[in-house]
Amino acid sequence: WAVTVILILGGVYLAFEGAEKIYEFIVPHKHDHVSADTQPMSKAEILELEKSKVKSAILTDFILSIEIVIIALGTVIEEPLATQIAVVSVVALLATVGVYGIVALIVRMDEFGARLININEETNTISDKIGQFFVSALPKVIKALAVIGTIALLLVSGGIFVHNIEFLHHLLPNVPGIIVEFLTGLVVGFVALLIFKGVKSIFKK
Repeated sequence: WAVTVILILGGVYLAFEGAEKIYEFIVPHKHDHVSADTQPMSKAEILELEKSKVKSAILTDFILSIEIVIIALGTVIEEPLATQIAVVSVVALLATVGVYGIVALIVRMDEFGARLININEETNTISDKIGQFFVSALPKVIKALAVIGTIALLLVSGGIFVHNIEFLHHLLPNVPGIIVEFLTGLVVGFVALLIFKGVKSIFKK
């Protein structure tokens, strides 16, 4: 039961992250409107903002990695200890390299493109075209990943709830599983978001 509790708690956090991203996209915020006399952000402020975003992304990826490892352990829980250690180690390695490695490659895409552009002093070469493609593609890739990542968070968290809570597992038997998992993650995420904002407003007072 301890493994199930950890899985569900992690699932709540992932659902919360997904719901928060949807909420921030739909609901307008005060900082979205920038007046004409607003001073541009300093380099230190920009770095601090980026640092907070990176911390949030790392925490989410860390929780997701733990969930993957626990799920993997659950599939071999009745196997010998040596098998459990081997399977969990391989899964943990793949999750770490896969998640953080791909993220690192994407983040450095524009730098790689700039290096290709500056590889020689000639213009309109093949390396220039490839480099410009990488530089211009990065913002689009980031936006696409934001959408895909949000959907993935809700699907993974919803799957955790559906497969570990008996009531949810049989709630909508005639609806495709992927839709049930997405809706479950969405509902739990927004409930967690409401609780978080409610507690936050109480402490502010």
